[in-house]
Amino acid sequence: MNRIKIRQTITLAFYLAISIVVSYVETFIPIPIPGVKLGLANVITLFLLYEEKWYNALFLLIARILIVAFIRGTFLNITFFMSLGGGIAAYIIMFIGSRLRFLSSVTVSVLGSAAHVCGQILIAYLYTSTYGIIYYLPIIMFLSILTGILSGIICILMRKRKKDLLPYQKEKIQLD
Repeated sequence: MNRIKIRQTITLAFYLAISIVVSYVETFIPIPIPGVKLGLANVITLFLLYEEKWYNALFLLIARILIVAFIRGTFLNITFFMSLGGGIAAYIIMFIGSRLRFLSSVTVSVLGSAAHVCGQILIAYLYTSTYGIIYYLPIIMFLSILTGILSGIICILMRKRKKDLLPYQKEKIQLD
């Protein structure tokens, strides 16, 4: 493996580790509405959509969802499928939005957050066959807009400080 591939692999592993830790830690942040999280791990996915290859962002998203599900003990239950469905919906919308240069990172984040909620509600509806789950949508959609704004702002700050996140991007390092 050449140095560039090693560096790229290490960088992706670094971002994956951060997103796993953030995703796990944010489950301990008390939010009075059941099932609502800040979604700060999605900041890393959004960041990678802008700063890296699209497939790295997709890999990170899927790997994070799988690893966190194993850590929490939720693999292959409804929570896992809701996370996966919401994550894929958010990824698709954020991928498209990140390619439209007239949209800001905050707008793309809000759209992704809204898509995540819609994906989760769809999975919950398919799982429970309960139409009443739709009534939960306006509440969590409002909160997703707020968390999407927060995530978008964090992504902007990360993009501005990218060289501080990974020091070797400023100067070459010797791997010998």
